[in-house]
Amino acid sequence: MLDALIVFFTSLFGVPTDEVPRESAEPPTAFEQPRLFAPEALGQEGRATLSPGFSPDGRTIYFAQADCRLIPDCPQLLMRARRTPTGWSAAERVDLPKPGRVDYPSVTPDGERLLFSWSPSRPRHRGENVDNDFDLFSLDLTEPDAQPVPIDEPDINRIRGGKVRTLRFVNNETAPSLTTEGDLYFWTERTDGVGLRDVYVAKSDGAGGYRKAQPLPAPINSIGEDDGMWVRPDGRLMLMSYADRGGEGGSDVFVSVRLPSGWSDPEPLGPAVNSRHADFAARVTPDGEYIVFTSSRPQRGEAAGLYQIWYMPVAEVPVLQRAWKAAKPNVSENRITPVDYHRIAGVELAGI
Repeated sequence: MLDALIVFFTSLFGVPTDEVPRESAEPPTAFEQPRLFAPEALGQEGRATLSPGFSPDGRTIYFAQADCRLIPDCPQLLMRARRTPTGWSAAERVDLPKPGRVDYPSVTPDGERLLFSWSPSRPRHRGENVDNDFDLFSLDLTEPDAQPVPIDEPDINRIRGGKVRTLRFVNNETAPSLTTEGDLYFWTERTDGVGLRDVYVAKSDGAGGYRKAQPLPAPINSIGEDDGMWVRPDGRLMLMSYADRGGEGGSDVFVSVRLPSGWSDPEPLGPAVNSRHADFAARVTPDGEYIVFTSSRPQRGEAAGLYQIWYMPVAEVPVLQRAWKAAKPNVSENRITPVDYHRIAGVELAGI
């Protein structure tokens, strides 16, 4: 059975097409629905926990977690867990030099930097009447004593102060995703943006920096809330969330593929991932085998509303499976087998 699973997953890659194909193989039935991702190791019970960023080898995750059920009610901390031979280690706090809420970390494709959204008090806030300002930061993971460095320019981090200090999500920047091409994607809300919330990209300037951040055109951005974004390191596939483009109800996860003509129309992932509750902030594990996302769906007999991390095999999400094949992924040579990921996520498949 193990050999059959590996052959099945391996067969997903390398399809030479520039269009998203509409046919797909019948997915396996190992999962009937998404499952909680390492709930005990990550200490998810009773704590709002948001989707993690994976190191390129899949052996370390960084994630934001509130020390209570509702994010606004307590600190939102930067956490880390490491993969061990028996599963994930217990989550540990990553200390930062100043207090401030943390949001959606990611590891750069070379594994050397941690990018994250953070809201500390900053010198540039003086006189700006700032309430709570999320900005994008970079932390060098190769230097134990490194300090977070803001990614302010050009026009990446804006100040959330004055007339917009408490206006919706205006001028909060979050969910940074860096591609191997050096392009920085993130989402935010701006009064001069396309809609209420938009996906932006600061293209590489070819010298280690960025060009001015710009909102993506349609069909990615609209007049509504277009957020929850993650971009695969090769820049060919994007996951994002919409609440007003059809789906299962609430916020739903969509996928788009970057074709020669631009980003394809976002397509909802369907009931394999989406529910009538909030489903968002999805990303795919570095081996390409699993989609990991945040959901407020009920679990363990509790009422809905607590943000938790869930996961599902890509092979059981036909829409994502088709998009992944169409986006021509570059699979890491240091692969983690499907069985490994079932084990480290706290689940064992019967018969394997």
